Amino acid sequence: MQPGTIPQREKAPPVAEPPVRTREPPTRDVAATLGLRGTARPGASRRRRLLRWGIAILAVAGVTLYVMRQRSAAPIQYRTETARRGDLSVTVTATGTLAALDTVDVGTEVSGVVDVVAADYNDHVRKGEVLAVVNTDQLQAQIAQAAAALAAARAAAQQTAATVVETQAPAIRAESLFASRMIAPQDVEGARATLARALAADANARAGVDASSAALQAQRTLLRKATIRSPIDGIVLQRQIEPGRTVAASFQTPVLFVLASDLRRMTLALDIDEADVGEVRAGQAADFTVDAYPNRTFTAHVRSVRNAAKTVEGVVTYQAILDVTNADLALRPGMTATAAIKTLQVHDALLVPNAALRFIPEAQAASTAASRPAGSSGSNTPRRVWTLRQGAPVAIPLVTGASDGQWTEVVSGDVAPGLPLITGVGTASATPATPADTTPARRSTAPLRIPRVH
Repeated sequence: MQPGTIPQREKAPPVAEPPVRTREPPTRDVAATLGLRGTARPGASRRRRLLRWGIAILAVAGVTLYVMRQRSAAPIQYRTETARRGDLSVTVTATGTLAALDTVDVGTEVSGVVDVVAADYNDHVRKGEVLAVVNTDQLQAQIAQAAAALAAARAAAQQTAATVVETQAPAIRAESLFASRMIAPQDVEGARATLARALAADANARAGVDASSAALQAQRTLLRKATIRSPIDGIVLQRQIEPGRTVAASFQTPVLFVLASDLRRMTLALDIDEADVGEVRAGQAADFTVDAYPNRTFTAHVRSVRNAAKTVEGVVTYQAILDVTNADLALRPGMTATAAIKTLQVHDALLVPNAALRFIPEAQAASTAASRPAGSSGSNTPRRVWTLRQGAPVAIPLVTGASDGQWTEVVSGDVAPGLPLITGVGTASATPATPADTTPARRSTAPLRIPRVH
């Protein structure tokens, strides 16, 4: 270094700065985390699976236990209905068919072609009014033939009468001569026989006249029957003939018209089940409905209950006949009716709901089922209902009477009108959620993080 010069400091070599490391997010390999990939030992993989299953089972058991505790902690709520006073009607329900009170089948005894049909469905007809006419050409020919036969028979009768007159005088003379012993016995006997033959022939001829007259009368009667007339005052329910059709009355009388005397009075035939027929008697009132008028109720009265049984598919029924008034002609024959016969009516009775009679607390259900006698649901049977006292159900014994299926009469028991009776059990409603609970939870968009199980 030369004098006068300032020594210069040597530059230190540059210090290398440590490289800046950027932290990369860890790779989330779900398959590796679950142990589905890699070279893990079989024993370790099995232990992990068992551990996961155990955790899942414990979670389900915990949730179930929590729900059961919540339910057991909820207070029991009872449904109640009050006893009341009112009228009770016990009914027997059955179905049947409406029919006209009196129907007449009108037919014909004459065979032939129908020339005229003078009545149609629903026509009102009077007694003697013409309904139809069968062709009478053949009948008129038969009448003419019968009239000719009658004339011939009468002529034959006149001949035999003249023969009687002719043989009667000789017979008288022969008797006189024989009395004077002027002729032989053989002569008088011949005269007697001739007269007897003449009398017999005359009687036969007169009988032929009567037979021919009767045949003519029969043909004239058939001619009158060819004109079919109404036998009653009524209405035409059915017409089973058309003009131009041939009717044959050889073996049986064909039915051409069905007439009803008066549709303002009808009958209702009900099929009563054998279990209910003992309650049905003549004179009982009934209400019924038909499908044509679902919002209208008609009335009827039981006329009789028939003793003849009817069995259909093993079900035994008895027919009850009811009288129905049909003043406005709304009902029609053949309609199906559902009727309720009032077999018993109780006025101003103390009534309890049947649901209260069926209710039994859970604690009493087993012992009651074991101790209840058979057939304990009938009339005048000891029963019991339950009411709430200080929040607990208390039994009230009573004796029941008639029932209509919804309410039952109380014959005796410590029950008063207005007393609430338990009819069922319900659980308390859940506690309403707070506003925070009702806020919908936001769905997380973060990737799924599954902890690794070692």
